[in-house]
Amino acid sequence: MAPYSAQVCSTQAAPLESAALHSGLPMRIAAVEMVRRLPTARAVFPFAKIVNVVDGVCEIRTRERNVILPTGSAVAVGAGRWCQLVPKPEVRAWTVYADDALWRRQMECFLPVKQRLVPGLHPDDWDGAPLVLHVGKERLHALEPIWRQLSLLDTNRQPLELVTARTIELVARWVAAVVPVFLAPDARSEGLVDAWHPVDGRLTDPVLVGHIGKAVHVLRARLAEPWTVSSLAREVALSRTHLTRLFARYAGAPPMRFLTEVRVTEFTRLIEETDMSLACASQAVGWSDPRVASRWFRQRFGVTPSQYRTALSMHVESSAASLNSAVG
Repeated sequence: MAPYSAQVCSTQAAPLESAALHSGLPMRIAAVEMVRRLPTARAVFPFAKIVNVVDGVCEIRTRERNVILPTGSAVAVGAGRWCQLVPKPEVRAWTVYADDALWRRQMECFLPVKQRLVPGLHPDDWDGAPLVLHVGKERLHALEPIWRQLSLLDTNRQPLELVTARTIELVARWVAAVVPVFLAPDARSEGLVDAWHPVDGRLTDPVLVGHIGKAVHVLRARLAEPWTVSSLAREVALSRTHLTRLFARYAGAPPMRFLTEVRVTEFTRLIEETDMSLACASQAVGWSDPRVASRWFRQRFGVTPSQYRTALSMHVESSAASLNSAVG
């Protein structure tokens, strides 16, 4: 690995990246939803990293340059390059970690003709420096169910062959949705239909989509309440069956599993950004028993919340020592 400037604080992945390191999925790919109100630590990643901003604004800082990412934008950073995320003032993003070499080969398969692409966007032309893509807010929101489903794949609980096939399918759907962003204007004018756009039908009725949007907003805003499918269905005036169907289609998981994943995301933010005890953080997101929070947290990251906090503390201390050494 090439030497880094004095700005580099650590050559180890930050604790959040344990999600990708913990992943035993085929293609070594993992998707993690994150909410941040404070900057992340600077870290060098052993994976290619793609940050997709679905809500809010953030700044991505790297050795090469700093970039502002508004809602609807994404940035790819190659393996072995340090990166820091700074929310302005809050951001919700989906970060995808992937084996760099394998990801490049996959993208070469999806984008085989370099001449049809915007200059610099073919995998052969990318040196790993920050690559900003203006994907669009609506498009990124439409991709959230894919990332959610990708994040829920688990070879410890599902047959490897099924997970492999599902991973390939989800990645293909993701790439198909963003292909127009890569294409040069002349290639884009050939009548390409955006694959991300849902098929028309009852499930795409604006009123029903509005119901699911309200349900998602209610769950995020009132995490601590003791939700059930029935109580949520009453809140948005839908039947339980139809609510579940809409969540599977537009949120990527049934209502209560979606709630669990959102709780884990906020719980992670609390133990990273605050001094709140694990028990209080658990209660703040709706789990009266911290053992429940610990179980779901460990399923996502492969470590307990206490181990995670210890690793975070060690990472910050190591980062400070590395910076002092580089400056001195």
